Amino acid sequence: MKTLLIAVNSKFIHSSLSVWYLKSVCGQALGEVKVLEYTINDKQDSVLASIYNEKADIAAFSCYIWNIEYVCDIIVNLKALLPEIKIVLGGPEVSYNSYSLMEKIAAIDYIITGEGENAFRLLLKHIRKSLITQGENNKIEGADELNTKDCNILNDIPGLFFRVDNQIFNNNCFNLVQNLDSIPSPYTDEMLSNLGSNRIIYFESSRGCPFSCSYCISSTFDGVRYFSLDRTKKDILRLLDAKVKQIKFVDRTFNCNRERAGELLTFIIEKARDTNFHFEVAGDLFDDKIMNILNKAPKGLIQLEIGIQTVNLRTLELIERKTDLAKLFNNINKLISLGTMHIHVDLIAGLPEEDYKSFQESFNKVYALKPHQLQLGFLKLLKGSKMRREADMYSYLYKQKAPYEIFCNKFISYDEIIKLKDIEEIVERYFNSGKFQKSLDYSMKVLNMSPFVFFSALSYYWKENGLYARSISSRELYSILYTFLREYSMVNIIKAEEILKFDFLSSDSTNNLPEGISHNKEVIRNEDVFEFLRLESNIQFYLPHFKGIPSKQILKKIHVEIFNFDVTDNELPSGKTTVLFDYSSRDKVSGLYSYQRIPL
Repeated sequence: MKTLLIAVNSKFIHSSLSVWYLKSVCGQALGEVKVLEYTINDKQDSVLASIYNEKADIAAFSCYIWNIEYVCDIIVNLKALLPEIKIVLGGPEVSYNSYSLMEKIAAIDYIITGEGENAFRLLLKHIRKSLITQGENNKIEGADELNTKDCNILNDIPGLFFRVDNQIFNNNCFNLVQNLDSIPSPYTDEMLSNLGSNRIIYFESSRGCPFSCSYCISSTFDGVRYFSLDRTKKDILRLLDAKVKQIKFVDRTFNCNRERAGELLTFIIEKARDTNFHFEVAGDLFDDKIMNILNKAPKGLIQLEIGIQTVNLRTLELIERKTDLAKLFNNINKLISLGTMHIHVDLIAGLPEEDYKSFQESFNKVYALKPHQLQLGFLKLLKGSKMRREADMYSYLYKQKAPYEIFCNKFISYDEIIKLKDIEEIVERYFNSGKFQKSLDYSMKVLNMSPFVFFSALSYYWKENGLYARSISSRELYSILYTFLREYSMVNIIKAEEILKFDFLSSDSTNNLPEGISHNKEVIRNEDVFEFLRLESNIQFYLPHFKGIPSKQILKKIHVEIFNFDVTDNELPSGKTTVLFDYSSRDKVSGLYSYQRIPL
């Protein structure tokens, strides 16, 4: 018997954790079990041919909002080509509407709801035993319909929906694995060898969430279950030894247990290597002890994703999200001030009682924190969530297919959602890129605009000039912002050009300035820079990491530019300034190159 475990990821750099968990519980006694990973960007015909060529007996798919339509198209065609193959679906996207999905798509033989490790193993054992009993020699081709005894056995597998004689049966269970350590580690040699060097590894040290936010499916069951600390540390070391690029924890709230979180963070910091760790955390749950631990983290080791969602107190109450906003903002300020961690915060548009004006307030207050990234997301009415059940209460209109994103509700119109969509793209390109820090600060200050009003104005400019309709390179973004600022009489366009040039040179080592932005007419001669680099005292003070390297080699790794203003200072006083940009390495948090004013 040959079983395929199939994942369709949203991006190539992503990996699937679920299929490797399932493979880990199968063991050799259940026949050949093979993992296949694709992305939603792969051509369906190619993926279908790849699966078909395996000539498997069972094809099991992991289903999420980003791949459910893709998977359904595949399985319908796969069943037509291989009528005897058994199709198994699992994952959050099929765990809450299993019966209706099986009614709609006859190609589906089984659906496992909830956490599928135990149920999937039992299902494969049953199918294999059934085939042997039928004398099929481990081949599923020509297998008879399940008899009554088989039906009873299948009904004992928790959380299983199955089809017999065109009838759909289930036992109204939902799988939760109570002893998580009973699941073998998915991080096998086979898994790690299949990933390559630039893939993100997903990792969980717990399942469940202590909170009950009504838009989240984690609120559908109570409590948090943990892998033991010994198991968790062992798996982390395994991944560190494999030199993976990033370990992304998928724990819904990593720091809900402060003591446990502190011990894991201490362990990670002590074992720190080149691997980066990403955690989703509740910012208001950090205490002094955790802050002290984080203060010891090497620069770039840790990324924190903090869901703020809204600052509207009534909205927080309606979505049952318990947040101490004052403590949350205070802690985020402390974390950012450390300067060693990438801080990512989230807002959600379309929540109850959050109208367009209220969202502006949420945006401005969160932007003022100056996180490294501000993700402007849009509410999705996920299957199984309380918010989806309450859709009529708030007059929600939303997409009927995944990802079930809202169009509007009684508080915010579709016209306003469209505006926010446009603003989201501008925020992503300019703020979240991290390449326009000084340009954005200067623009908002000189235009006397709040962050939301500024991004709205820039978004309107993009729309009026047809910029959303065509491809825009990262280099052109500088030219667009420059021409946008030229339309305002209060803008000192010479200063604006200098600041844009500074931001560009801080993030791009090509020295090929964008259109509309030029080098200073007063150019420093290479001979003068060379003489500056020949002085050992200058290298020791400004570029100590280049000590012992010939000046000609250093010259290839730096750039010196004269500015008409001191662009390294937010006050922008008059006076020419010479700035040296060091292109030998990027900052591990900001991603920018370092710079220094030099006396040249």
